[in-house]
Amino acid sequence: MLIFKNNIYDRQEMGLTRHSPTPDIEYDELFNPLHLLEVVLDEENDVLEFLERQPQEYWREDANKFYPEAQKIGSRSIFRNLQRILKDGLDDQLTWYNMNTYHFCFLYDILIRYAFNYNHDSAKERLNSLPEIKGKSLQIESFLKDYFFNTVFLMDEDKYNTLTREEKLEVGYDCPCQFAVINALAPTKEEMELQSSRSYPYSIYV
Repeated sequence: MLIFKNNIYDRQEMGLTRHSPTPDIEYDELFNPLHLLEVVLDEENDVLEFLERQPQEYWREDANKFYPEAQKIGSRSIFRNLQRILKDGLDDQLTWYNMNTYHFCFLYDILIRYAFNYNHDSAKERLNSLPEIKGKSLQIESFLKDYFFNTVFLMDEDKYNTLTREEKLEVGYDCPCQFAVINALAPTKEEMELQSSRSYPYSIYV
């Protein structure tokens, strides 16, 4: 199970009404963040299979198009590994896993791309993809606000590198590997892996 800012597995927290409500109350009640991630990661498998069939010389152009943020830190094999690792972690019902900035940056790109394509699909195609929201537009900005701890990986490297450690912590920039991602360093094998959590990651209200 993947650890986000809010719990995607708890049915009581699946609606956005408790976090960042959209103008559409029905959408907030219907939206299922877990199913969105399942669909996005499954579809990304098809995207990667397509990219893997393309000549290697087109990879840089493809990467800029499909992974505008993550392209600076990845190759096809890295993105394939990240997709597999995240899908396995999402489906594992026995262990909670912490993600790092490599994972969030990759997820950001594929979520933004999926939302763009979904919102330009026909009503029939929308219903086939995410039937629970009844063909309504996908409010991806609300999802990112509610479930991503931050989007520090979008920051310009010069601006990030001028911040002191205290300034980074003050605005919540404390996710592992953020320096490496912002400065375009490819992940090691260990950095691509998820880190298991020894405790329940969310507050328990009585």
